[in-house]
Amino acid sequence: MLKSFKVSPRILSHLGEDLIKSDSIALLELVKNSYDACANTCIVNFIFQDNKLNKIIIKDNGCGMNLDTIENIWLVVGTANKFNNIKLNSCGRVPLGEKGIGRLGIHKLGKKIKLITKTVKGKAVSVDIDWKKLDLADSIDDFKFDIKEHSVPLCLQETTGTKIIISELKHEWDKKQLRNIYRSINSLNSPFSDEIDKKSDDFRVAVKSNSANVFQGLPDFKEIKDAALYFAKCKLEKDKIIDIRYEFKPWESLNKIQAGRVKVTEDFNDFDLLLKTYEGRKEIPIDLSIHEIGAIEFEVAIFDFDGQIFSYVNAEKTSIKNYLKENGGIRVYRDGVRVYDYGEKENDWLGIDLRRVHKVGGNISNHIVIGAVKLNRIDSMDLKEKTNREGFVENKAYYAFTDAINYVLDLIVTERNIDKSVLSNLYKKNKTIEPVLSDLEEVIDLVNTKVQSQETKTDILKYLNRINTQYKEVKEILIKSANAGLNLSVVIHEIEKLIASLTATVSANNKEKSIIITKQLEKIIQGYSVLIKSSKIEKNRLSDIVSIAVDNYEFRFSDHNIEVITNIKNNELTAFLAKSEAISALTNLLDNSIFWLSYSRNPNPKISVYITDQFKGYNSIIVSDNGPGFGLPADIAVKPFITKKPNSIGSGLGLHIVNEMLKAMKGKVLFLDKYDVELPKKINSENINKAIVALCFPKEK
Repeated sequence: MLKSFKVSPRILSHLGEDLIKSDSIALLELVKNSYDACANTCIVNFIFQDNKLNKIIIKDNGCGMNLDTIENIWLVVGTANKFNNIKLNSCGRVPLGEKGIGRLGIHKLGKKIKLITKTVKGKAVSVDIDWKKLDLADSIDDFKFDIKEHSVPLCLQETTGTKIIISELKHEWDKKQLRNIYRSINSLNSPFSDEIDKKSDDFRVAVKSNSANVFQGLPDFKEIKDAALYFAKCKLEKDKIIDIRYEFKPWESLNKIQAGRVKVTEDFNDFDLLLKTYEGRKEIPIDLSIHEIGAIEFEVAIFDFDGQIFSYVNAEKTSIKNYLKENGGIRVYRDGVRVYDYGEKENDWLGIDLRRVHKVGGNISNHIVIGAVKLNRIDSMDLKEKTNREGFVENKAYYAFTDAINYVLDLIVTERNIDKSVLSNLYKKNKTIEPVLSDLEEVIDLVNTKVQSQETKTDILKYLNRINTQYKEVKEILIKSANAGLNLSVVIHEIEKLIASLTATVSANNKEKSIIITKQLEKIIQGYSVLIKSSKIEKNRLSDIVSIAVDNYEFRFSDHNIEVITNIKNNELTAFLAKSEAISALTNLLDNSIFWLSYSRNPNPKISVYITDQFKGYNSIIVSDNGPGFGLPADIAVKPFITKKPNSIGSGLGLHIVNEMLKAMKGKVLFLDKYDVELPKKINSENINKAIVALCFPKEK
């Protein structure tokens, strides 16, 4: 016996009111329908009566609908009309809707709906729906409503278009909700649309009301944008960034800085332009062409709310912060129309705020950035929108998409960190961009300027200064621990690889190779044991320091096919240093060289470790390689939490730790150009003279 499903009238509520999370999304779905109908403008009008929201009217100048379209498409739930017509329509747009159920979201907003629509040659059609009758219907066929044709255009003054009047609203809307709705509707168009998306300029959404003050004082992005300092735009295609422009635009009031800075595609290294992500330190290439994603355009403006810098902005500071609090984040636009709810406060879809928690310093947060990601609808069919209109289905294409955006964002933030450090050096009293310390400085400044009572001020400052001192003491201890942690990760990595090799050789009954690997393991353990032993400052041969550090990394050099050139043979130069700290400092430099040689895909990687006495008062170990060189200025490279490594691989502590260690030994770190130092002829002739760093140890105690 064959049976079929029966459909309850409640299915309309489940697919509309229950499925769509918020009033904002329900309204946005109706606005998207205007886009699909080839409208140039869509006006959302909030009508008040007796100081209470009474009606919502959505009106557009699109192509409208005739009676046949109303009956056979608009009133058919889950119609495949849009899904079967994923192609450019008469106005050159691809429909945004796919499921044919978005219009049911109207049920979430009000109990009564009146729709008036007209095509260019057809009669006007009106539809009156009373959703209260849905609850009284036993079957979906019992839910009836009026449809009429009219020979006059009714209240549509344009030749074509659609007007929807929603009354008997289901919820009371307060001023805050209305202002949030205003923000959501205005966000349907990209804030960068004039610059990034010329095609979307032919569709604009406007919000109106007969209440004079409901939307009063709300700033728009054009008013806010000038308060940003760091800007970038780029285009991604297939496996690379094909175009990128970063710009630092200081305000005129920041007169200590002579000029801004621009960096364009040609200024980036080729390997930086290749899209990639990381699992630990393992690099995984990204190729968007594997999926139907198409080209991606991305534009971003980054603000700086550090008190001693933000005080120079020539704008209303509270308005800017409030705007960013509500509108900050990175949104996604497809054919110029927003894909909800990327960029909303509760959706940290790129993990921007999460990275700030996991890695201290050098990161941005959603409340200091406004960004827009642009997709082409017809080229991005593998990015499928969820039925509830809350983003894309999280498939392989989606993860490739987010990984690509995160990579380029990380590249932009690295450039921003360079300019932010320059600003901090010029304008912050203690020249620091360290977390905690910079915050303490701001609080101390605030107490000095705002607290009137001298007694109260003295008491507060006493505690703040004590906190400052104690924090610095704790930081010094943790920095030493961090260095041990950095080296420990390398030790574990080396030992894991050697044990894997040993397992393979033992299984193959290769006795000779097994003995060699076992000796290598013992050598590594002995070498690294030196790092954790406390050592005092005393005279040491620099060749011993180099020998231990290079031996520790013997397996890594072999694994990456790196040739290491040293002059330790018969080298008797000595210096006063703490042995374990000196080895740790050199290990850090070697680790950096290995990373950048691997990252830049150098086919013939080489590292030079050169002992010299050419700096007055010091004997030195100079490390250089034939990699890409330094991407950071020397004074910024030694600051904590600043790194050029992609996707937050580095902690930003390595060179800072090296600098602190050398200072503790009364030595210094020098970042050199090939013309600043005399290197052996072989080193210069083979271009092993990039990223030159000298560890200078004092000759005398």
